[in-house]
Amino acid sequence: MPPTPETVLPRNPYRNLVLLALATLSGHGDSPGLWEDAHRLVTGALPRGRRHPRPHEYARTRRRVLRRSLRPRSWHPRGRAGLRVSPWDGAGGEARALDALDGLDAPARAAYTLMRLESLEARAAADLLRSVGVRDAAAAVERARRAPSTPPLPDPTVVRVSGRGSWLQRRGLVATTVALALGVAAALGLTTADPGGGTSPAVLAGAPRLSPATAPDTWRESFRLDLNAWHPRGGAVEDDALLRRALTAWSEQESEERGLPPGAPRVLFAGTVADREVVLLHDGPRVARYTRGDGAGTEVVEVFPEPPNGVANWPALRLADTDEGTHYLLPPWVTEAATAPLGHPDADWSEVRLQHGVTEALPTGGYCGVGPVLRLRAPEVAHGEPYSAIDLGGPDTAHLGYMPPPPSEIRRLGPHEVLDAERGFDLWGELACAGGTPEEPVRTVTAWEFAVQELPGGGEGRWTCVRFGAHDGGGLARAVLVTRTDEGTRTVVAGERDGGWSCSNLDRQVAAGTWWQDDGSRWHYLAAASREAASLTVAGGAEGAADDGEGVLAVSGPRSEEPPGGEVDLTALDAHGEEMTVLSR
Repeated sequence: MPPTPETVLPRNPYRNLVLLALATLSGHGDSPGLWEDAHRLVTGALPRGRRHPRPHEYARTRRRVLRRSLRPRSWHPRGRAGLRVSPWDGAGGEARALDALDGLDAPARAAYTLMRLESLEARAAADLLRSVGVRDAAAAVERARRAPSTPPLPDPTVVRVSGRGSWLQRRGLVATTVALALGVAAALGLTTADPGGGTSPAVLAGAPRLSPATAPDTWRESFRLDLNAWHPRGGAVEDDALLRRALTAWSEQESEERGLPPGAPRVLFAGTVADREVVLLHDGPRVARYTRGDGAGTEVVEVFPEPPNGVANWPALRLADTDEGTHYLLPPWVTEAATAPLGHPDADWSEVRLQHGVTEALPTGGYCGVGPVLRLRAPEVAHGEPYSAIDLGGPDTAHLGYMPPPPSEIRRLGPHEVLDAERGFDLWGELACAGGTPEEPVRTVTAWEFAVQELPGGGEGRWTCVRFGAHDGGGLARAVLVTRTDEGTRTVVAGERDGGWSCSNLDRQVAAGTWWQDDGSRWHYLAAASREAASLTVAGGAEGAADDGEGVLAVSGPRSEEPPGGEVDLTALDAHGEEMTVLSR
């Protein structure tokens, strides 16, 4: 599968994303809060702490906005704000602004916007819609192509803001929609005063202060190798003025957002990275990254959850993003690092230069919005063997793992490290492009290859369940079919499920099914289950059964451009007669 071409950042990415959300949401029916919801949806989808995605983040953010807009019930805004956001021309403007989309459903409106605004070709628009779960993507694109090209689509950042409810209720949207959509700098100041006359949290907490620095060798004597064992690194750890600025900026931001101000955080890093000042502070369950630079003296504070410590798979923290790539801060006990690009068969590992635990700039998100893959090693800790990590766009890397299919034995110690083709590196080159990554920070991401199936007409299908483990203990399980035929390699997302134990050590028994089109344009419903399957049955849109204990099933369908309609009910029973977890659409 060829790498995804680099996305060119639009001139006004925020406007484009809001218009995509606005047009798609409008296909679900009339809503008096449509424009407000579009702004809220986009601000929630943007990378944490930023008002615009960087070029390598735009495609992922656009896919996230598209997925939420197509399934508004799965996206829950944090209540209604006290401001009404509507078109500039006032009442009735919502309908007039979207006259060109009359008669189109949500998928077709999304396709219309992707082609008109994002200048995507029809096939690219259909592929993008298909990747977020639109089954009749080609038909949606065709409906959009028949829509009139005039009048022009509205600019959703030129809006009328009116009040409703109490002043205190209106502050949330002032800090988000008004600041982002209108660029009204004065609006940011509205969150600095308490209209009720009370005292701000920062004042109640007293002046912020720093905890004493951790000694460099603390990790050698600590049983818990988490962030508390990291000592301060960087060339500015003695710069009291810089540290005070960073701490004050964090405290003021939390006060304005009525959050939890820092108590007595510890310094993890302070120094200059790529001509900007960077400070990392750790306060209990949170890490704050303070950045000041780019010649304008702009200060940015980003706060994210503390990554949990692992047995031998500690994450690298994102330190600074630049045009050349990303610099990471490694744990102090990690002394060796290498990187290899996804999507390149038999890629060699290249050594990564380190200075005081900081990596050189590594290209980020260049392959389907993810990467790089890191091979890290801590010779003095545990077994000292290397482990693999991947950048999924979050504040820290995720541990990358692979479990092989039968007849390989179940590895009781957990997944293999992804270090070569035999241990899943090439497979991950395909999986990285199959669906987006979860919105919350990811701690672990493991490919559980649970079955291999011979494809009708020749070729091989590898059934894999990708498990994204979140920092808070939740996660997402996604079943992916990777097919390899004479025509090349393709991936199909069969289904996914939020939460639960699917595809983990607590629930290895899983089944999945999906429609797949062979090289002769005939559709087949393919299904497979993990090693303890006794029978597979499909009913509805496809009919068939397999009770030979092989755990795979193929049912032939028609020749057509789009997959057959009708819901397919897949049932899998294990050797004990119990139903297995099914991931299918």
